[in-house]
Amino acid sequence: MALGVMLLVCALLGVEFRWAGPVAVRKLVGLLPEVSWSDLADIGRPRAGFRLTTLLRTGDPYLSIHNPADSPADRERGREVFGGICARCHGRDAVGGLGPPLVGRSLTHGHSDWAMYRTITGGVPGTAMVGGLISRPDTWRVISYLQSLNSAHGVSAGSANGVPRPAPAPEVTTNDLRASGSMAGSWSLPSGAYDSQRFSQDTQIDPSNVGTLQVRWVHQFATPSAANESTPVLAGNYLYVTVPPGSVYALDAKTGSEIWHYTRPMPPDIKVCCIATTRGVSVFGKRVYFATLDAHIVALGSTSGDVVWDREVIDHKTGYSITAAPLPVNDLVITGIAGSEFPTRGFISAYDAATGAPRWRFYTIPAPGEPGSETWSGDSWKTGGASTWGSGAYDPDLGLVYWGVATPAPDFDHNVRPGDNLYSSSMLALDARTGKLVWYFQFLPGEDHDWDSTQTPSLIDVNEGGVERKLLVVANRGGFFYVLDRVTGTYLRSVPFVNQTWASGISASGRPIRIPNTSPSIQGTYVLPSMNGATNWWPSSYSRTTGYYYLNSEEHGGLFFLSHPERATAGRMYLNGTSTYADSFAAFVVAIDPVTAKIVWKRANATVSSAPRGGLLSTASGLLFGSDGQILYAMDARNGSRLWTFDTGGHISAPPVTFRTGDHQVVAVVAGQDVMTFSLPAR
Repeated sequence: MALGVMLLVCALLGVEFRWAGPVAVRKLVGLLPEVSWSDLADIGRPRAGFRLTTLLRTGDPYLSIHNPADSPADRERGREVFGGICARCHGRDAVGGLGPPLVGRSLTHGHSDWAMYRTITGGVPGTAMVGGLISRPDTWRVISYLQSLNSAHGVSAGSANGVPRPAPAPEVTTNDLRASGSMAGSWSLPSGAYDSQRFSQDTQIDPSNVGTLQVRWVHQFATPSAANESTPVLAGNYLYVTVPPGSVYALDAKTGSEIWHYTRPMPPDIKVCCIATTRGVSVFGKRVYFATLDAHIVALGSTSGDVVWDREVIDHKTGYSITAAPLPVNDLVITGIAGSEFPTRGFISAYDAATGAPRWRFYTIPAPGEPGSETWSGDSWKTGGASTWGSGAYDPDLGLVYWGVATPAPDFDHNVRPGDNLYSSSMLALDARTGKLVWYFQFLPGEDHDWDSTQTPSLIDVNEGGVERKLLVVANRGGFFYVLDRVTGTYLRSVPFVNQTWASGISASGRPIRIPNTSPSIQGTYVLPSMNGATNWWPSSYSRTTGYYYLNSEEHGGLFFLSHPERATAGRMYLNGTSTYADSFAAFVVAIDPVTAKIVWKRANATVSSAPRGGLLSTASGLLFGSDGQILYAMDARNGSRLWTFDTGGHISAPPVTFRTGDHQVVAVVAGQDVMTFSLPAR
């Protein structure tokens, strides 16, 4: 703290480092977590030569701190220091020895000036690389020397981390996104395609050869602060992955080498209910779109990682955040919002993809006088939650975006918000151009068990009795699988996919028939499923080869308690109750026929914990990929028999994807702190 005050005073003494003071203030409020006070003293000292204006604006030292020690004399001094201290491990001219080479390759900890500075000054725990052996001024001279060697090898620091880049990322057009689901080898949307079927047309890996899959490459990140639930997305040879709480990485899809990374420092007052995770990005044009835990959308250059625009969606301090990837639709980027556990008002909003300018917003709780407002009592609509923290699907032919809505707030107390509480616990169909509501279907009117209905639906076309029907299918957290007409929202059929004790069935109109005395109570009410739900956000899959819908499910009861009513306070959890797990746990993969609404098969998983689960992926060759704890597996999609397994060594909380690099079909998944890829042996 004293150092921060000192820098503030120093900033007033000279024009040359006048930005040190504002940067120190940013550090004081927790917005520069990757810059220590001693680091700041180094780069903010008089006549240091660092330009801090970009650091002040972006908060990202990897992109904005550039080495001022770039004279021939600096490089010569750097060569001398390297030869006297570093060459004993890294070899003469940094070509490698006892330690790894530092030239002509992707460096594990990054190749930007700042990444190298952090490594040299801080060392690498658990290795022979000890930090602090070189003075800070000489550290910058060594970095200048190493960067000059890398320039001779065709590697430059660039705008991000300076590793050799493949060709520039391609421009992803609207037509590319629309065709994604029909192109073998493509995975350019978080769910694979706008229909969110998570189905690949690729057939190179099939039931006859899947048992020979081998690791292709592994990229290891620093240990994240939360489970990594990211879905990798591909554009050309660039594979984009997020790492919580606020980083995006571009990896070379062929080798796994880092091309660039962007880190958005998170403010210290983030409000999240559970875990501070992020679930991926989307790509459109020449940009990567990333939604953040402090409720911003950031557009990055897909080749460089540079910030193109940064838009605050809403003030995060009141309980809002964003965890899912935005959905690009035509010239828009559409996002939901998290925060139902706080006294918030949910919405879905759209922004101009080129500029970030707001285009429309649909509130999931109607204001007084709007249709559905009569389902909320008093002022409960102002704090009723109904967030939209999942991802959506899109039908380009109908021009409709489909998005699930979470539970109302307070989560466990229907008494303070009597009524159906529209449009909470619903599926919404919105006009993609205007954000106007076209239809809705409410799964759980007046829901009071925290069973968010935010699961991403699959859009499928089937022949029923000679009639082609456009359907929306989705497994709900309350334990029922639903089939809706996606043109009109008409309920068609449903089936329970777990043991559940709260409903005796579903009426002809699609409304659940509640069993009496299943709401939370002061003494505790036992109900199946638990608060975690019969399923959760874990992405499901629909196979056009088998015609089956696949999902991960849990069977776990819970005790639901009411507490004394709380006053709705911005930024503070608003639950009016709690829930605890009450009995044994079982997990399954379930295959359902949407045409008959019947369970075809059900296979148990071995992992018996409520740890986050990954999603599923089906392929045209008849395979189903998924995970069980730290095991990645491939099933026969027809009957659920396991054909291949691999122990990744890290818990898998993310869904697998598949794409092509050259002639090779690759399966990729985030496991623990690694991105792991698999392909067939070379022929």
